[in-house]
Amino acid sequence: MKTATLFLALFMLLKPTIPFVEYAAFYDYIKNELCVNKETPEMGCNGKCYLKKELAKVSDSEKSSDKNQSSPTEHQVVFFQDIFINTLDSIVKEENSKINTSYHKIYKFNFMNFIFHPPLA
Repeated sequence: MKTATLFLALFMLLKPTIPFVEYAAFYDYIKNELCVNKETPEMGCNGKCYLKKELAKVSDSEKSSDKNQSSPTEHQVVFFQDIFINTLDSIVKEENSKINTSYHKIYKFNFMNFIFHPPLA
């Protein structure tokens, strides 16, 4: 199953390059037989007109396949969970907890007489 999926993914990835490969493989045939401008060799088309037509076909088929696909649907997932608060436990915890009211004098203030100012010019 994995190999089939891999093969399908590679084919879809390489599908737009098929006209280029075909053009390179059958260059002489396309240049001599399928080229629209073979009567005017001054243009130097060399089958590029055929390549352009094939690329247009591929891009049109991709656009039509995009239109055939259903439009993406939007799903919104909403999750709701009630908050369960056991009020009896919270009341008991509030009564049992002690508030630490002791004051620790750990703050020190260093007063400085001078304040640094930049020199006046």
